[in-house]
This record gives sequence, C-alpha cells and structure tokens, in this order.
Amino acid sequence: MAAMVLEQQQVLAAARQRFAEGGALMDSVVSPPVLRSWERSRQAGVQPRQAPYYAPLAAGATRLDDPADRRLARCVREDMDHLWAAFGGRQWTLFCVNAEGLVVAQREHGLADVPVLRPIQIGRRLREIDIGTTAPACSLAEDAPALVRGNEHYLDRFATVFCLSVPLHGLDGEVLGALDITGTGERDAELLHGYFRQAALSAENRLMQDHRPCHLLAVQHDARWLHSPLQGLLAIEEDGHVRAANRVARRLFGLPRRGPLPILTLHGLFAGASAHQRRRLLQTGPAHRVRLDEDTAVHVQYLRGPLASHASRKLAAQPVNASLRAQNTQHVRDAVAAHQGNVSAAARQLGISRTTLYKLIRA
Repeated sequence: MAAMVLEQQQVLAAARQRFAEGGALMDSVVSPPVLRSWERSRQAGVQPRQAPYYAPLAAGATRLDDPADRRLARCVREDMDHLWAAFGGRQWTLFCVNAEGLVVAQREHGLADVPVLRPIQIGRRLREIDIGTTAPACSLAEDAPALVRGNEHYLDRFATVFCLSVPLHGLDGEVLGALDITGTGERDAELLHGYFRQAALSAENRLMQDHRPCHLLAVQHDARWLHSPLQGLLAIEEDGHVRAANRVARRLFGLPRRGPLPILTLHGLFAGASAHQRRRLLQTGPAHRVRLDEDTAVHVQYLRGPLASHASRKLAAQPVNASLRAQNTQHVRDAVAAHQGNVSAAARQLGISRTTLYKLIRA
C-alpha cells in the first residue's frame, strides 16, 4: 500500500513539473479545484522546485489592526480550541485566514519545530502567488472545502504536507476566510471534513450573534437542532426587514446562497403562518412551531433583541444631570408614542428592557 502511494506521488510530481513547463494536464490527475489553483500558480510564475516565499513579519504583526480580523479571530477561537484538542499534535498546526489569506488565529504544539510549518504565524499572509497551491487558497477561491495532499501542492517543498480547509462566510454569504489544519502526517479526510464543517457553521453563528443592531431568531425543521451549529439564524431589523440569514437559514427558506438578501420582511418570510404565530415571532419564550405553507413548518425561537453599542452602554453608565435625564425621558415617551403605545416595541427600538423603560417614563 505504501509503495503504491509513493508511486502515485512520483507520477503526480512528474506531471506537475511538465505542467509547470507549459505542458497539458489530464483532468483526472488532480481535482478541478486543484487544477485551477495550479493554473493560477503557473500564471503567477511559481515554479515547483523553488522555495516558498514568505514576506517578513512586521513588528507587532500579531496584533491585528483590522476590527473585522479581530472579530473573525474571536468568533473562531472556541471552535479552534475544540478542534485542536481532538486533532492537534506536534506535527500539526491549526489556523484561520481572512479572505486575503492573512493568518488571524492559530493553534500549534508548544514543543513542535517542524520547518515546513514554522512560517505559519498570525500576521503572515499565505498567498498563492508566493507559495502556490494550498487548501486555504482553494477554499477561498472556490468557496468550498478543499483537500490538498502531498504533491497536489504546487511546490516540491510541500510534498509531505496534508492540508484540509473549509470556507467561512459572513452576513451576506460572502467568503470571509477559511479554517485549516496542516501537518506532515495523515488524517481521515472524510472525518475531518465533518468536524470542520460543523466548526465553520458554529463560528458563522457567532458572527451573526455579534451583529448587535438586530433581533435574532433561531429556526430549524427539527427542534433538537436549535442551539447547535445546525440552527438557522435570522437577523431582523427593527422595522421587520430581514437583514441577514446564515447558510442554514438560507437553505431552509430557499434564499440565495450568497450575496445580499432580496428585500424581505419577517412577515413575508412567514406568510404561511397564522396571524397569532406571526405576532409571537419576536416574543421571548420557548421554541414554537410555525407553519411555512400547507406542507412544511419550522420551529422558531426568539434569541434576543437588539443590543446597545459599547458606546451607548458607556454613556448610559455615566452620571447624568437633571436636564439630560429629562431629555432621555422625553425621548422614551416619543418612542412609545411612535409605536402607538406598544411598550415592548419601543423598548426593543431603544435597546432597553421594559422595566428600564417604565422607570425612565416615571422619572
């Protein structure tokens, strides 16, 4: 078996060298995503026998400057810890890159010193034009899980490397980055794909939950999957428009896989529900069944209302004088009047509880 694998890798290396020199390549040699990555690598002038190029890390590169990168790193941290506990080791590294290939989070063994893995560090950009074909590069380009083994990499230097990656998506279904495991051993790729897909969905759910200005609803056909990575999530604006839906929710409701959502209201999304069911959509309580049409239904649970921004909470915590308190009270009364006396709706708009709203009115 080992001799057969070695022979396959030698054949693959020879085919890759002929391809790099301008020759044609049979489609069956590598998968279509890897072939397209080879084509991009060849077009960029990368040669299989060259050493990988890594731009030097700038001083303080491990401090991420972009808030979006920090948010992505924060949202993948917990799932990376779980994946590392299950699949990490001295010959492996686990990392997350943003859409430009910048490493924003990483896990590695403290005693490991594998030369081929050493350059993978937070703050370094892993670009196809510098190091050729890798699983993260394929995931970012194809918006799909990727597996690159041995000489499927474009550089000879990576002939011993196993690399598996899954994409991560943002509020509009766009590719935000990729979650990857890379090492010099072997892993069960099918098993890893399952776990990494679950981790990607979980991280994307955290990104949705971090979207503070909206109501958040969980939806699923099977109530047992609520509060799991397989739950659908809907972000609803105060006026009832659907701002965002995660991958699972888009699939449940037949929405576009990626791109901004069409103009859609919560009541339009649940047009097949009864008036009573639609009124309950933004009310706290246990999960309840809501009909979509005559043949299908989903379980819905209201998770939370809009959250006040950090600046708003800081301002609210500061002492206020009598004039400012009067202005706040008038602002609350105006909100209640705008909602025709609906205290719950006014409280949601203001990002405060009903109890706080009553206190402000009575002040």
